[in-house]
Amino acid sequence: MALGLAVVGALADTAISSRPGWVFAVGAALGAALAAKACSRAGAWWLISAPPLVVAVITVACEEVAGTTTAQGKGLTTAAVRWAVDGFPAMAAAEAVLIVVLVTRLVRTRRQSGRNGSRRNSGA
Repeated sequence: MALGLAVVGALADTAISSRPGWVFAVGAALGAALAAKACSRAGAWWLISAPPLVVAVITVACEEVAGTTTAQGKGLTTAAVRWAVDGFPAMAAAEAVLIVVLVTRLVRTRRQSGRNGSRRNSGA
């Protein structure tokens, strides 16, 4: 589901403007939020590195399918720069939202464990 939101956003943007843009960024951010909310604590460490990789792959795929860049010979370097520029807003949005959700989960978990600990101590 989380990956699907990013893909749908990228496809919508590619259909509108032939390049991933802000719809992709919003889809990637929503997908990252869902993934961060659903992951385990151990899985959070793996999830932190995922948004840049996922966004990069989706950006390259969309731009290749749309035919907006030519990734051959000397044009490959130019295409790679274009992919990075086009994908950066989605990468930044997804990573920021992911970190906010994970930190919020951590703070809530610590508050709840602190409250449960204080109840045990005050009842004794």
